[in-house]
Amino acid sequence: MGKTVNLQELAEITGFAVQTLIRWQKDEGMPVKLSGQRGRGNEYDTSAVIGWLTQRELHRAGLSSPKDELDRARKIEVEIRIGEKLKMLAPAAEFESRWSGHIEAAKTELLLLGGKLADAVFEKHGVEIDEQLVLPYIEECLAKLQHLDEDDDGDPDAEHPDDAFDDEEDDDDG
Repeated sequence: MGKTVNLQELAEITGFAVQTLIRWQKDEGMPVKLSGQRGRGNEYDTSAVIGWLTQRELHRAGLSSPKDELDRARKIEVEIRIGEKLKMLAPAAEFESRWSGHIEAAKTELLLLGGKLADAVFEKHGVEIDEQLVLPYIEECLAKLQHLDEDDDGDPDAEHPDDAFDDEEDDDDG
């Protein structure tokens, strides 16, 4: 709790004109400790007024107070719980576990693709191919997918540090 002062003293402390403080009190809800009665002016708690001024400036600047941030965080938490109950959201641990399973299954399918491709070509055209011919391309694809989260732009064709050596070797050939 701050010092209890009258309007003139408050104007001197804050540096604002008396008329400005009166307008803020009437129009914007500046706190009054004790409303004056018959011939007595209002009394103000300097701590409450300075806190109000600070909140007012934060609001005008588009910044949030810690209380506003806490309220916002609580609102988000409630929205998340509602989303989970309505099965619109899944807990991160559950999602990660399921997603990891899908990724592993996709990797396995890609690694088996060489054999499946060799069988399909043989059945359709009677030509035997070595499934190992396809494996480097599949491994390259998996390597690019592994590096996706490292790229800022999400471009799977973006050059990676370990790819730089591959490009240099290609340049030596031509």
